[in-house]
Amino acid sequence: METTKKSGFHYAWVVFVATVVMNFFFSVVYSTFSLYAASILTAHPGISRTAYSLVPTLHSVSATVFLLLYGKIVQKLSFRWVMLIGGLALGVGYFIYSVAETVAVFYIGALIVGIFPAFCSSTTTGALINRWYGKLNATLLSISMAIGGFGGTVGAIIVGRWLDTIGYQASFRNMGLLMAAVMIIVFLVVRNNPAEKNTTMLWPSEADKTATKQEERAGYTFKQAIKTYNFWAMVMFFVLYAAGFYAAYANVAVYMADLGWDATTYGAIFGVVATVNVITMVPGGFMADKLGPRGTIFILCVLYAIVCAIIGFTTPTTTVMYFVCGLIGVCYLFCKVLHTPLALCFGSRDSATLISILTAAVTVGACIGIPAANMVYDATGSYAGLFRILLVVLVICLVLAFTGIKKMPGWDKVGGPDAVEK
Repeated sequence: METTKKSGFHYAWVVFVATVVMNFFFSVVYSTFSLYAASILTAHPGISRTAYSLVPTLHSVSATVFLLLYGKIVQKLSFRWVMLIGGLALGVGYFIYSVAETVAVFYIGALIVGIFPAFCSSTTTGALINRWYGKLNATLLSISMAIGGFGGTVGAIIVGRWLDTIGYQASFRNMGLLMAAVMIIVFLVVRNNPAEKNTTMLWPSEADKTATKQEERAGYTFKQAIKTYNFWAMVMFFVLYAAGFYAAYANVAVYMADLGWDATTYGAIFGVVATVNVITMVPGGFMADKLGPRGTIFILCVLYAIVCAIIGFTTPTTTVMYFVCGLIGVCYLFCKVLHTPLALCFGSRDSATLISILTAAVTVGACIGIPAANMVYDATGSYAGLFRILLVVLVICLVLAFTGIKKMPGWDKVGGPDAVEK
């Protein structure tokens, strides 16, 4: 009989710390990309703002296409190699940005950079945590993402200084090298599953205690999951909620500018979004573990409805907008910590694939929501109409949540629905 190592320290914590390091430096590198736009456009006056705006759009488009294949790629290559390839590829993409002289070359870099974020960010973090931990998955994911979120603050300071001293090209190169180096280190310490360290997962369920490989984990296969209404309800929830959320998120600063407020004022107010998001990340993940995804989603929808009602039916003061942006920061939790508990409604067996599909649904929603919001504004001339429409979207989201989001019969049995007693 196979023996397992028993000691006071579990290697799951090494893997967890590695995800924290990965998310921190990923945030340093990737979340600061928008800071480069002004320098690039100044250095290349022949590139129009419209043409350059396709660069971040290509990030989303290529990420969406890739996420649909993420599960199969992980099965072929394993998490360790996926993470390493992701870090090296981001380095290559940033090097391409550093030498680009035409918008076409920037587009090539965007396709590469857009494909690989899932390799070394929340999607892989959630899937690894599901492999190594049997309980508190959303809490652990939220801790990793919250600490990682501070990387964006650090990165913004670094990039700001580099843009003023060494220029955007050298900054891109440095960031690319940093990401590649960090992911080489992460590759050396991460293991794909507990079996590789001759141990079992931490805090396992009864079914997980007897499983020796991922195929023996409790839950549905991906093919079984997609045959259920619940799977498609979750996907549609993420698409619609993300469309509504990013429609507001992308336009709330513009809305404040339209109210006649100066950039210093609305910039400070909008900064509350990121601050509140980081602060509420850990308690939000813990809440998702304790209340379940349905209860958590209900609370987030109510808070977001308050945002839409305030902007849709009032003319807010600066004090009220601080409150609104704080609520938006809380609602931002949906795309950072809810993938893991939603995927676990089907069990842990194919959770990596399910998490990637739900992440793809978020990117699809963002791609739909932002241009749709602009179309509504162009048609009505008012953001009030947009936020009133979003209230209707939220009602649909709640219907999907209460009819489709729940633990599926067989989630805790090996073989999923085939193991459910008739």
